[in-house]
Amino acid sequence: MTLASEVRQYPFEPFTGELSQELLGMIETNSVSQVRLPDGRKCWLVLGYEDCCTVLADPRFSRLTSGDTAAPTGDGPRSLVMDGPAHACVRRGASRAFTARRMDTYRPRVQRRVDELIDAMMSGGRPGDLVSGLVAPLPLLVVCDVLGVPASDREQFYDWVAGVNSILAYGSAPAAEAQRELRVYLGEQLVAKRSAPAEDLLSVWAGEQQSSGLTDEEVVELGMGVLLGGIEINSTSTGMRALFLHPEQLDKLRAAPEEKAASATDEILRYTTVSAMFRVVVLAADAELGGVAMRAGDCVMALPWFGNRDPRFFPNPNVFDIERVPTSPHLTFGFGPHFCLGAALGKMQIELSLATLMRRMPKLAPAVPLDELPWRHDRINGGISAFPVTW
Repeated sequence: MTLASEVRQYPFEPFTGELSQELLGMIETNSVSQVRLPDGRKCWLVLGYEDCCTVLADPRFSRLTSGDTAAPTGDGPRSLVMDGPAHACVRRGASRAFTARRMDTYRPRVQRRVDELIDAMMSGGRPGDLVSGLVAPLPLLVVCDVLGVPASDREQFYDWVAGVNSILAYGSAPAAEAQRELRVYLGEQLVAKRSAPAEDLLSVWAGEQQSSGLTDEEVVELGMGVLLGGIEINSTSTGMRALFLHPEQLDKLRAAPEEKAASATDEILRYTTVSAMFRVVVLAADAELGGVAMRAGDCVMALPWFGNRDPRFFPNPNVFDIERVPTSPHLTFGFGPHFCLGAALGKMQIELSLATLMRRMPKLAPAVPLDELPWRHDRINGGISAFPVTW
């Protein structure tokens, strides 16, 4: 492939909820191209479904930075940047707490949280804010419930994790200190759970450490991963935006919310996204992808939401259809060894939120034009920052 002498800056334009038409047109013809990221690095942008799967699963595309042989000690949970046997060992131990049966036991708790938040939003009068009323607080409450974090500590938790996804704070001394304090706190909680276990994940991991082989540090890192991976789930708001833009689909969901919420959630996860960015990985060895020769040390960023629009794997991929029968698994929760362990819990929150909104607010409607919704650009996991609604 011949590259232009001037590598373009990515994102091409500010993200406002829609995928770049230019990039959508490149999925089949130019799946791999080079861009320059906001931090100045050149990076291979990967769009096609199969090529995204390769980047997400092939060990040559490493989460470790070039030249590293172990997970870094700076910002972020080290369990999220492990590769190879070390990652596989920790994941095997962690997965025992993420069985389908255990996730089902959380469903009544999640439903209770959704109802409480919608109660408060409705009592506050019209218009309400879907983001501050439901979308933002729900994941924090759920992840604290799941980990067993006392209610009195939840505000401190939010302060600790608020800067983790911040593009501005990333790598800063305050962010590093917040990470340190959070690790210390989780370590103290682990000791407490060991002596007085409950039904939460920290208790499960503590009780299985002898059989799983997980160290205290690894359990703490798993807790960090659950927190930082589950603290912001913005697909409910982007999903409602998509439904409002497609009223015929909204009518289908309103007519049968309990029956169609699960399939609507899957289609929202496939069709929508909250950001133009994703995790950057580094090539550990020379490779060829999409007909492009890459060298060890090159940066690569696969964009799963473009893979989710690949017509070779999803018929009529740019059509939003909540009754779609999947022909391939979407890549929103990842693929391969780093597939999100908490995917079922995240999907559950979106599904219950959608069904409850439709049931309790059957006349739910945006209170402002959809093209005026503000989007966050200060975080890697962006999303809509405010969503005024009436009902």
